[in-house]
Amino acid sequence: MRQQQEKLTAGRLARMLSTALVVTAAASVLHATAGLAATPPASSAGSYTIVNSNTVRFNASGGSWVILHYVVGSGSQLNVAMTMSGTSGTYTVPNIPAGSVVNYSFTVGQANGSAYDTAWSQLTMGSSAPASGSFPAAGTTINLVNGTNGTYPDSQVYWTMVGMDPTNNNAYVHVNCSGALVPMSAGDDSEQTKNGIGYANYSIPLSQCKSITIPQITSARLYLSVGSTMYLQAVGSPVTGYTGPNIDNPTDPNIDVTFDFVELDVNSANFFGNTTRVDQFGFPVQLRLQGQGGFDQTVGETETRAALFQEFQAQVPAPFQGLVQSPYRIVAPAHGSFNTGGANGTYLDSYIQSVWNQYTSQSLTFTDAQGTFTGHVVNGQFQFTDGQGTYYINAKPTTAEVLLGNGVLNDASNAAPGVPTAKQLQIQAQLCAALNRHVAENSALWATSGNFYATQPTNSYSQFWHAHAINNLTYGFPYDDVNGFSSSLVGTNPTIATITVGW
Repeated sequence: MRQQQEKLTAGRLARMLSTALVVTAAASVLHATAGLAATPPASSAGSYTIVNSNTVRFNASGGSWVILHYVVGSGSQLNVAMTMSGTSGTYTVPNIPAGSVVNYSFTVGQANGSAYDTAWSQLTMGSSAPASGSFPAAGTTINLVNGTNGTYPDSQVYWTMVGMDPTNNNAYVHVNCSGALVPMSAGDDSEQTKNGIGYANYSIPLSQCKSITIPQITSARLYLSVGSTMYLQAVGSPVTGYTGPNIDNPTDPNIDVTFDFVELDVNSANFFGNTTRVDQFGFPVQLRLQGQGGFDQTVGETETRAALFQEFQAQVPAPFQGLVQSPYRIVAPAHGSFNTGGANGTYLDSYIQSVWNQYTSQSLTFTDAQGTFTGHVVNGQFQFTDGQGTYYINAKPTTAEVLLGNGVLNDASNAAPGVPTAKQLQIQAQLCAALNRHVAENSALWATSGNFYATQPTNSYSQFWHAHAINNLTYGFPYDDVNGFSSSLVGTNPTIATITVGW
């Protein structure tokens, strides 16, 4: 099983920054695994100053770099780097309509790579004192729908929700039928057994309850399973994490459970959620979010499970067809034969090498919310500059590192002293996405989906799920939110999230 210790991560920061290129928020907070600090230092603080009826200046302190996140009215979330002077940051936002409500928070990072998120706060243009978050007292209602068309009765469709309680020192919790956040305890691991080993039973059948109203919860996963509960374990006493399913382990207790999941965060003002194909496909899932100002959006798949299994086999190149692990799932490439040492473990190597060769003699230039970066390869190391510092991809990545968004593509090391590591991480995220999509050779192609996956070798697994997703939006690999092509939904003051289990 895989231990989940889901806090703010370097990978998440990279996604937030790179997504700012198209001014939409990255909702996924769970795809990376290197946990960073979750507790702010005592010297940290955040505030704002109303400059005039249309302009606000944000202030934050206590870090070597700070990312401001803000939402004006019902618009998209923006993520921008603050201008730093020592450990204090400022950023001025002009041209805000008078009377607008602005929700904001900060990600504060330290020179050692650690970081934390502040709580969300709210201001109204024309006021002078910070207001508290505006999340409705009743919370967000999650409705769960059995869309298996009679294949499984409600008594055999389960939901299992786990995450962290931001109002209780980020304690690890599971959610019950009342929507309450129940702290995990070591004693939970005796609630059910499989193969002689004890596990927690946090799973609830739809026949028991299929609608819950939840308070704030962070780094949450809502597992969905059919025909079986999920087998999780609380880790430590006091609990420091939990073990979730590990599809790379053939003896994992969930390996013969058909499951899927939705990722979400609910804070004082916003809902962040997404469906995901980063690890696997178990069955079709839809997430619909309804909220303030008539917001109503849906992501996921509409086709049947049988059709998707059949179409995957028919539409992807032969090396990807072996990712089908009937009857349970279709795994992502690096969870199959594309991992290091696997039969297809060098599948992208020729393309990666061609990109490295190209930028040994040419320069790569791209622009995002962090600025304009120019880079070239020197002795195998991709070096970038924006005139303020130097940033690195420390070595040529492997096929597995490109598919997983890890290793040298999630590596803050070697940055110059005093240089914000977030810039280095977002450069790595941009290149990771471009390599998966086979557009790294021309940055002019990076923001238009019609250019993606056109030439082999490419991530045909991700290509397939985009082609079969609502509005062609999904998470086919960890950095698929770069330039806004993921299945992320972000809503201000959301009222209802509806999750449908398809079949």
